[in-house]
Amino acid sequence: MEPLISIVMPTYNRAHIISGAIESILSQSYGNWELIVVDDRSTDHTKEAIREWASRDARIRYVCNEREKGPGGARNTGMLAARGEYLAFLDSDDEWYPCHLTDSVSTLALTKAAISFALWVEQHGDMTSYNFENKVERHLLHSMRTTFEIWNDGETIIFEKGLFEAFLSHTRNFFQLNTMVFRRELLDEVGLINEHFYLGEDTTYLLRFFDKYRIALQTKPHAVYRESPDSLYLFCDRWQLDPDTIHLNKEIYIRIEELSFKSIQVREHIRELVSQSDSVSKKAKQLYYIDIGIASKYYTLSYLNRHDRKKALHYCRQSIRCKVTIFNMFLYVKLLFSSKKGSAFLRRALNLW
Repeated sequence: MEPLISIVMPTYNRAHIISGAIESILSQSYGNWELIVVDDRSTDHTKEAIREWASRDARIRYVCNEREKGPGGARNTGMLAARGEYLAFLDSDDEWYPCHLTDSVSTLALTKAAISFALWVEQHGDMTSYNFENKVERHLLHSMRTTFEIWNDGETIIFEKGLFEAFLSHTRNFFQLNTMVFRRELLDEVGLINEHFYLGEDTTYLLRFFDKYRIALQTKPHAVYRESPDSLYLFCDRWQLDPDTIHLNKEIYIRIEELSFKSIQVREHIRELVSQSDSVSKKAKQLYYIDIGIASKYYTLSYLNRHDRKKALHYCRQSIRCKVTIFNMFLYVKLLFSSKKGSAFLRRALNLW
């Protein structure tokens, strides 16, 4: 008999879009699953929508948090309520291909891996893009196939050691919580998701598995990552923002500032992991790149606040403390002389993401 898979789906005010995610689960070729929809105190009609689905299929369960816990906390609630032998995750605005659970369980059995991942496609409105066909991604996948163990003529890459350093070194990410399937018993060893991370809580959780367990990466897409208008990252088109606008939209700036602080928190956590790791061979190099990333976040906040000289100088000093660069030193001098004008040169180092 097929082992039971518990699927955890955190949601908040997604009643208008969650049906697509649920339907993709109902379309799975694998039948023995339970879906735990964890409502993080939604204010829309999420409760009614999920209970309607549950009345049609007994495998669907509705759970509501007693307080708002964020995406990490909602997933923890679902994992603690799970009854299955395996755990899987799907966000309420994303979808799975019908093969996902079947292929993942088969891969785990075939390769004797403890965790299975797969690739995904991205959907922006009506446009779907398969980014792993791009030159950089194809090169990195080829590099991993030649460095690590492979199965199924290279369709599956197996990692036991060295994945954490590969993750740090790569300019692209190949691992996503929405494609992860693993034995629930591993929770006794890795624990739950850190609820203090509201951004990157999924990535920091995945890192706990790297270099500790046998991990399989299936190099074909299993999921659709949909960039919804209300997602954490897409509250505006940051590529179109003009950082030299005198009065940057206050609401947008506040969101960018909040995300920057949360991103810095995650990067500092990863920096600590690198410092403590015995498996990272080029530790100084990795720490250098992490410090550059943190410095760039503070630098961006400084540039955006240059009309508030005191605040801008504070952020610029934070950037310099992390890593001295030609950009933050130049900006610091400009701020000391009360220059609020924008600069094409300084804009090159901005990190609005």
